Amino acid sequence: MTATPSSTLPPDELAESLFQPQYQPLLRAILDNAAEGLAVADAKGQLLYFNDTARKILGVGLVADAPEVWSDRYGVFLPDTVTLCPSERLPIYRALHGEQSPEEDLFMRNATHPEGRHVHSIARPVRDSKGNILGVTLSLRDTHEQRMAEADQRRTELRFQLLVESAQEGLWTVDVSGHTVYANRYLCQMLGYTVEEMLTKALFDVICPDDIPLMHQYVEDRRQGRSAVLNDFRLVRKDGSVLWTLVSTGPLYDETGKYIGAMAMITDISQRRQAEEQVRQLNAELERRIAERTAQLEFSNRELEAFAYSVAHDLRAPLRSISNFTLALSEDCADKLDATGQDYLQRIRASSQRMAELIDGILALSRVNRTEFVETDVNLSGISRSISEQLQRWQPERTVRFQLQDGLVDRGDSQLLRLVLENLMGNAWKFTREKPVAEIQFGTLPETGSGRVYFVRDNGAGFDMEYQRKLFGVFQRLHTQQEFEGNGVGLATVQRIIRRHGGRVWGEGRVGQGATFFFTLHEPAAPAAPPVASAAGGH
Repeated sequence: MTATPSSTLPPDELAESLFQPQYQPLLRAILDNAAEGLAVADAKGQLLYFNDTARKILGVGLVADAPEVWSDRYGVFLPDTVTLCPSERLPIYRALHGEQSPEEDLFMRNATHPEGRHVHSIARPVRDSKGNILGVTLSLRDTHEQRMAEADQRRTELRFQLLVESAQEGLWTVDVSGHTVYANRYLCQMLGYTVEEMLTKALFDVICPDDIPLMHQYVEDRRQGRSAVLNDFRLVRKDGSVLWTLVSTGPLYDETGKYIGAMAMITDISQRRQAEEQVRQLNAELERRIAERTAQLEFSNRELEAFAYSVAHDLRAPLRSISNFTLALSEDCADKLDATGQDYLQRIRASSQRMAELIDGILALSRVNRTEFVETDVNLSGISRSISEQLQRWQPERTVRFQLQDGLVDRGDSQLLRLVLENLMGNAWKFTREKPVAEIQFGTLPETGSGRVYFVRDNGAGFDMEYQRKLFGVFQRLHTQQEFEGNGVGLATVQRIIRRHGGRVWGEGRVGQGATFFFTLHEPAAPAAPPVASAAGGH
């Protein structure tokens, strides 16, 4: 019966008992199943033992599988001829020469690992009681995946560094105290420092003094975990000049979530600021010129108004004299004048009255631009109905059918818009007097998304579209005074009022078939030509 070592034996005797033959399978099993690769060589470097882990790491089999490997001194550790590794570097060789715990990171290739693998090796010499080297024990650890991961990390870091260094934006990180931790070359070039100089700078060393109080608030925001974008932020270059920048900044934390500083991306906006300054200067110059031109225009308008009133005042007196004397002649000297003389007097009197009407028209037209513009909500339907009732009262004997659209309200000056409708509806009333049944309409076209279009339509005398361009000229008339009375300033007045309301006006007509006048209010941009609108049955 085999003796079992007692746990009460002294350690030396217990260790000695483990080397008895009956315990060798146990020791072999312990070595074979060790998590670390283990190998043993004799004093000549001849390999005596590999455990399973070591064979897997090195990619070698048993002695029976590859006796040439086992018989070759150090052979299993030599790399291929592509990557030379002299035997003097091998841990076994160095351990056999008495070095204490030599370590080496090896890269070896063989048939099992043709791509090569990284292995970390530690060799320890084994000596007898007299100090003579009996052999070497070798610990092996597979570091290939670790080394590959480290290489991938280095490549990633290198790519990141190349990306950061090649960026056309300034990148800057500072620690909790505001000292520079990193600055890429682009930022250093923007500020005129070398990388080494920039690493000695703190946050407030390169900030414009006027912006330092603002930066204190931003720093506190970073500590609270808030990011920010700083527009038109000023930094100071090495030469003292100011650099206008756009800064996007945010906090930095370590793996535990502790605040360790801040990072900022900095864009040079000096050219943009320069362009904005040029635009501001141009706008200021433009505003100055507009103010000058406006003042000149106002002066010219005042001069024209003064001239118009002066002419009107100077002309009225002789016109009154002409009218009064012709009236006196026709009354006092009627028996002394024949029919021809009486006709001449009537013509002179009619011309003087016509001249007085033209003067009144000029004054009315000048008042359109001079009148103060008061914008309110204007009930255009109500105004049109009031005008139609007034026209009907003047000539109750006429048969006129009015079609007035309800609910039309728009923004504008009520007095001026009433004057527009009075002129347009008054013209429609005048030019339909030859019709046994006159028709006058006021409304809007169907909306198409481009804004509301108003119209006043009648079935009266109409006009030839060939002369359309003369419609809105002062004193321009398409009918003679004998056909239809008028002074030629009504449509010119309408056009000026509509322009003051940011709109446009145009007319369409056919001779003998009526006319339609269209107008808009508050158009964002008036088109070059009016849209084609249907004028069937009128204008």
